[in-house]
Amino acid sequence: MGVFLVSKQLIEEATKILAESIRYKTVLGESYEEMVDYYREVLSHYGIHVTMHRVPGEYVKKSLPRVFNPDKPRYILFARIGYGARVLQLNGHYDVVPSGAGWPVDPFEPRVVEGRLYGRGSSDMKGGIAAILATLIHFSQTREPEVILEAVLVPDGEIGGSTGTGYLVRELGSRPDFVLIAEPSRLSDVYVGHRGYVWALLKVHGSLQSYAVTPLVESAFENMLVYAKLFIDEYRSILSRKVSSFTYDEPESSKPSITVGGLIISSGAINAEPSVCCFSVNRELVLEEKTNEVIKEIERLVEDLNARTGIKAELEIIGERNPVYAPLTPIYATAFKRPIARVLGFEPRFVIASRGLDLGYYAERGIPAVAYGPGSPGVSHKPGEYIELDQLAKAINVYIVVVNEFERSLYSSSERLPLTE
Repeated sequence: MGVFLVSKQLIEEATKILAESIRYKTVLGESYEEMVDYYREVLSHYGIHVTMHRVPGEYVKKSLPRVFNPDKPRYILFARIGYGARVLQLNGHYDVVPSGAGWPVDPFEPRVVEGRLYGRGSSDMKGGIAAILATLIHFSQTREPEVILEAVLVPDGEIGGSTGTGYLVRELGSRPDFVLIAEPSRLSDVYVGHRGYVWALLKVHGSLQSYAVTPLVESAFENMLVYAKLFIDEYRSILSRKVSSFTYDEPESSKPSITVGGLIISSGAINAEPSVCCFSVNRELVLEEKTNEVIKEIERLVEDLNARTGIKAELEIIGERNPVYAPLTPIYATAFKRPIARVLGFEPRFVIASRGLDLGYYAERGIPAVAYGPGSPGVSHKPGEYIELDQLAKAINVYIVVVNEFERSLYSSSERLPLTE
């Protein structure tokens, strides 16, 4: 390792920020205001200029389906330090996925065990946000950077980002010169693209709802169990024949995939046979695929299963995002790769992320962006999620050196990333 600029005090402060942030259960609109207010207090303590923007309620309701709690308020936090004509933006989403089952302890009560900090969101991506804040704190306590260093903390990254980074770029007109999204990448990978997705509900019908004491011959719930099993088996067989030609962070991600049943909705009460039962489908797309083609693919399978089983099922699309590939031009790639090599002693891989990220919103406007941060995608969203505190310290150091590198070389260039299809 060549250079290390992070003080022990700054690492301790970043660890404290991360631990405290985990206590906020920022799931689908819950505790969003309290979360950004905590971050505001931390930054303001160091004299860093902070503003908070509430995403208009009508925009949220228009953008999010009902299952994502669109009535809850959404907030974006902006923090700035430095000066000059160029903007280096650090982006992080503060929402997390639900805790799920399988945690031996409270997932929103942080614990440090043998150099790991455990808790929901520690890896994805409140660890990355802690690294962002620590980077701003470092410069507020040492020197003012000769580039505008802007942190934006956004909501709803886990549900597509339309009311977070999407709103930031499309509606607020954010146009930084370069963006670093602090998503977990093991510090060994730099994401220059990501898979896409189609999110859907399959509504399986039974007979008209009745009391459970007079059960129906045709139960929507039982129909759903039969239908879901057929759907999973046949769709996975179809997808097994497809493979991408690009390099992904995980080898198995070169094939499209589905996750079924993360969300189950019933129209009935506990003492009534439901007339409709729904199960969710998360269809992950590789780079060669488009959402409109995948939606038609699912529609054909649903039509076929309806005809063969006699069960009536309806498809409702609740979210979609095309895959993104936006490789950096050589000057940007070099300026980002060099700090990692200096700090960590190796050159990172430039790969496609297995999961959806907010890169696409920047690519739409031709803004160069990468995703790179502490934490491991392999533990994100799982019980026992954790982050290696050593990774957190290294990420802060990389971010600081990235700022130095961009001041020294990249920002003397007028090169901009062209829009990549």
